[in-house]
Amino acid sequence: MGRFFSEQTREYLRLLARVSSLGISIVLATVIGFGLGYWVDTLWEGWTAPWGKLVGLLIGIAAGYNNIYIMIKRSKDL
Repeated sequence: MGRFFSEQTREYLRLLARVSSLGISIVLATVIGFGLGYWVDTLWEGWTAPWGKLVGLLIGIAAGYNNIYIMIKRSKDL
């Protein structure tokens, strides 16, 4: 594959892969957090009604941004 792309094109593709993984990281962490909150709400039969989902959503958002922070920190080390 090295003979088909120049070094500059390979760098652009690497950058594109990193940026797209950041978006996926935020969305996936948020959906997982909300899903766990929903599961807690159904497990406790509505005792935690909206709070399980809300807390799960906030933890998922925080986890997504933490993943971004870790990826940015790793890219600075390269």
